[in-house]
Amino acid sequence: MTSTGEREPVERRYRSVQRVLLFVLVANLTVTIAKVAIGLITGALAVVADGFHSLVDSSSNIIGLFAVRLASRPADEKHPYGYRRYETLGALAIGGLLLVAAWEIGRAIVGRIASGDPLEISLPLLFLFALTIPVNIAIVVIEMRAAKKLHSEILRADAKHTQTDLYVSASVVISMLGVSLGYSWLDLLAASFVVMLILRAAFSILGDTSRWLTDAHAADAGKVESIARSAPGVKFVHRVRSRGTPDAAFVDLHVKVDPGMSTSKAHAIASEVERRIIHEMPGVSDALVHIEPSRDQMPNPWERISNDLRQISDGMGLGLHDLHIHANRDQQYTVELHLEIQDNATLGQAHELADQFEARVRQRWPQIERILTHLEPIHNQVLPPRASPDETLEGMIREMLSAHISISQILEVNLLHYSGHLSAMVKITLPADTPLEDAHDLSERLQSEMLREIPQLQRATIHLEPIGPAKY
Repeated sequence: MTSTGEREPVERRYRSVQRVLLFVLVANLTVTIAKVAIGLITGALAVVADGFHSLVDSSSNIIGLFAVRLASRPADEKHPYGYRRYETLGALAIGGLLLVAAWEIGRAIVGRIASGDPLEISLPLLFLFALTIPVNIAIVVIEMRAAKKLHSEILRADAKHTQTDLYVSASVVISMLGVSLGYSWLDLLAASFVVMLILRAAFSILGDTSRWLTDAHAADAGKVESIARSAPGVKFVHRVRSRGTPDAAFVDLHVKVDPGMSTSKAHAIASEVERRIIHEMPGVSDALVHIEPSRDQMPNPWERISNDLRQISDGMGLGLHDLHIHANRDQQYTVELHLEIQDNATLGQAHELADQFEARVRQRWPQIERILTHLEPIHNQVLPPRASPDETLEGMIREMLSAHISISQILEVNLLHYSGHLSAMVKITLPADTPLEDAHDLSERLQSEMLREIPQLQRATIHLEPIGPAKY
């Protein structure tokens, strides 16, 4: 289910859409009343057609309000993907109303041609009708901007609908001028032009909504693939699919990873791919990654040994880090690693687990000649606060570090007590273009010296921060 924090932006968006629709509804009703009144007084078919078109505008606003209210509901068991399609249905209904309007106006045109009734237009009524044009301009500008800002289908459809009013009203003014000068046929010409504009807007709206309702692709597959391939561990991406709407797309894809990779690591890669797609493509609401083993290329020995060791440690409920693999003569290997074991275990229990781990590794990889295992307790809970250590130790650490790096490179020195042990966490800076191996060697030397020079410390960690541009 969607959390409250995730719902707030969605609810704010729909409230904004509703405010715009209410404003446009009031404006359209005002324009509709004026046009229909002028059309009934003059009998001008083009004016009546334009008034009917504005009445459809008002109806579409009401439909939009109901559709947006439904679309704003959170996902539930009946609609696990949410109710956003109701906004698309609302846009579809607006397109249908436009087709109805075009049909009715077309019938009126045929009836006028058959009857041949003359028309008379007064200049005051013409001036009054012309006053509705600035209102239409304001509606179009406000609704277009809101549609782009809020990424709303219903506002975009209604904006296209309302935009036709500008052309319609302009053509009607021209036809009224022509009729007042004795050219009655301009009324029929303007009315026919109105019908063509209405049909154009209707088919544009119906085309967009039909694509979303028939699950046409809603996200750029190439961009999705590019983002997915940028995640570490991804070897190949295929079968990228999407559906929904451009502002609420659902994406699924297949990602190939190393076949020897553990389930937990493969899941972590899938989660990272999903996070990147949603973060870098604002229109994507959700992403689903299917993991597959890659057989496209043979991993190198380091990858195969590393993946197998991590798979064994995961299966035994152990952690593993600081893995180093050395090649010996005759295709034999020496492995160094830190094995993480729950802190509530005794030394005997931890040693027995390490023996079992090493036995499984040798069974899988007979080529491994030696395994050097460093046992390390891992804490599975938040450590409670302890008394602050002597502040003079921080000064000692800074003085010791200053013999190797400048004082300005030492950003932070933090000392913490936990489980009866004293830990030092130091943050220093190095140039961004420093080779990673050199940076690691420096941090190892500094950590070793801190532990040697300050006996009170049980753990020392150096965190490196790059400064300046990296050189590639």
